[in-house]
Amino acid sequence: MTAIGQQTWSALSARARPLGERELKALSPMVILAPHPDDETLGCGGLLASASERGLAPRVIFLTDGSASHRDSPSWPKARLVETRKAEALAALAELGVGADQALFLGWPDSAPHRPGSAEHATSVDVVLAWLETIPPRSLWAPWPEEAHCDHEAASAFADLVRDRLPTPARRLDYMVWGWASETLADVAHTDIWALRCRRHTGRRRRALARHRTQAPGLITDAAWSFLIPPELKALTERPTEVFLERRGDFR
Repeated sequence: MTAIGQQTWSALSARARPLGERELKALSPMVILAPHPDDETLGCGGLLASASERGLAPRVIFLTDGSASHRDSPSWPKARLVETRKAEALAALAELGVGADQALFLGWPDSAPHRPGSAEHATSVDVVLAWLETIPPRSLWAPWPEEAHCDHEAASAFADLVRDRLPTPARRLDYMVWGWASETLADVAHTDIWALRCRRHTGRRRRALARHRTQAPGLITDAAWSFLIPPELKALTERPTEVFLERRGDFR
């Protein structure tokens, strides 16, 4: 099995506590914040499948519209790409057992996140809080704050801000996408490490990722620049466990 951060993943898995059915129920209702469509599958597709299978109805919030993945394509202008990536996200969630009514799209511009304190940022916080009002979450999941991508950093900070504004306490857990390539990830301290066994959901995760067709070769061929999911990142869905970090004592 080849993937980014394989050695780090093995080391953290060895230190992790099992994230079993009892723990999943204690963390539910759960909300996963994804910077882009496809991060939900790469970072925690097994979590979504496992929670959905148990009737825990996880929710997913997509921060950006994914419009920067293919630039200056004559046949795929921005509006078409945004619409398609949203449809792909819903199809991927369906593979993982998550319904369309459990997803929220904030529509931030891809690779240009709103700054905290801006009107757009404040409006997004209000929208999320209103969406969660009837089912206050017990946990919020977002990318590890040291992931080297502006949208991933923004998603982590946004989740922290939403958590601080919730009327009831909620736990904050981090998942990794690009973070697996970090040289500092293996040295994380002051965190609880959780490992979710999800080997039997490998097929569902694989199918969910395949739904993101715009991020695979062959569909969009006339863009001036394209991001396509590389094989080493795609291989994250093949790992038998997903690893998550929770800041120790960070329960409000």
